[in-house]
Amino acid sequence: MKEAEERQLPFDENVRILIMNQRYRGIYHTELHIACSDGMLVDDNGTVSECAPDSEYALSSNDFKAGSIIRFEGKNNGKLQIRNLERNGLAQYRGRLECYAAGEGIVVVNELPVEEYLYGVVPSEMPPSYPEEALKAQAVCARTYTYYHKQKYAYPEWQAHMNDSTAFQVYGNCDESPDANRAVDETRNQVLTYKDKIVESFYYSTSGGYNGGAGVWRNTVSEEDSYLVETGMELYAANSEEGELAYQQYIDNGNTEDVEYGEAWYRWNYDKVFDASAVKMMFQKIYNLSLSQPHMVRIRSRFLSSDKILEEETIKDIRVLGRRKSGLVTGIMIDTEHFRVSIMSQNAIRHALGCDRDVIYRKDGSSYTMGDILPSAYFYIEKSFDNNGESGDNLKQITIHGAGFGHGCGMSQNGAKALADKGLTADRILAYYYNGSIKAVSELDWTAR
Repeated sequence: MKEAEERQLPFDENVRILIMNQRYRGIYHTELHIACSDGMLVDDNGTVSECAPDSEYALSSNDFKAGSIIRFEGKNNGKLQIRNLERNGLAQYRGRLECYAAGEGIVVVNELPVEEYLYGVVPSEMPPSYPEEALKAQAVCARTYTYYHKQKYAYPEWQAHMNDSTAFQVYGNCDESPDANRAVDETRNQVLTYKDKIVESFYYSTSGGYNGGAGVWRNTVSEEDSYLVETGMELYAANSEEGELAYQQYIDNGNTEDVEYGEAWYRWNYDKVFDASAVKMMFQKIYNLSLSQPHMVRIRSRFLSSDKILEEETIKDIRVLGRRKSGLVTGIMIDTEHFRVSIMSQNAIRHALGCDRDVIYRKDGSSYTMGDILPSAYFYIEKSFDNNGESGDNLKQITIHGAGFGHGCGMSQNGAKALADKGLTADRILAYYYNGSIKAVSELDWTAR
């Protein structure tokens, strides 16, 4: 990295990751139990002590002096363990942990070299059993995403670039893997660029056939977004009966030429029954979304304030307002007896229609218990009304016929697996999903940013 250092990067080669608490519910920890199998050094605001191998250091907010930072570092480069933090694997971290006292609890930041951080990202984001070239493509995507976000702090107060959740990249949720580490090592320092600028290399689980491009995030796509490939049929975006019918037929029949055609998440169905409990829960979610995303979720009534939607008992209709050519739903309208609700972003739409613990059935017949968000915004709605759908009736149930899993922008990870199985190398997989070039970090002129 000598060349990059001569160009005076605005940051060094370390990355700082804020470690979320149990089930990624927030950033504050009530207590930490930290250990290292090789022993560790504890720096309490300049006073250094040593802990024996495997001995636990219990840390609570009361252990901090005013303004102090308590740092932990494993001896012999040993990995630090947070033994009371639940992850899919053992919650262990390379580098060092910095702990800060805040009013709500303890904030933990893991600082470590970028390449070692990727050892914890790649197996958390893609199963290490996937083909080598898919893992290498994932490593390049993850490294690119890291350097893009290293240009500023997501948490300035603690100088952390990202956290370890799906809000950025999942990190440290699974144990390291030799195959994933090899993919990181064999692509060392490689990043995706467009017009010599590092890009935000979005990726997601599974495509339903078409990629959404930057339109997944914003209505107006600029030249700077051209590195994100969007595919599909212009007819789907025509906002016409013909276009809607064509997309429904595509969802129902699929296309055997689609890269992910054999994947379970290629197609899925979700029956949403509007009993009193489901209606109440949905209106609560919509109202919360209108407070957090008022520019995307609007609740309108001629006479009533928006909070009165919480008193509505039935839904009259739900319909799709628009799509992009990829099939992505860009807006839905929900009518009740007294309100009309418009929801205009794929993320908000997925939250509004999803319901924690409801069951979805995938293409292969397997069931999946949903979280609080719909798998994707690539879908059409089949409706069932009371009394056979006569005028003035209420919605009794909808069936959402969907495609894919995730936001649909950038690289499909299961698509990368399928392409690797067909013999494509990592660089060709990346070219399939992104416009641009693969370059070494040292080749980028960061001073121009």
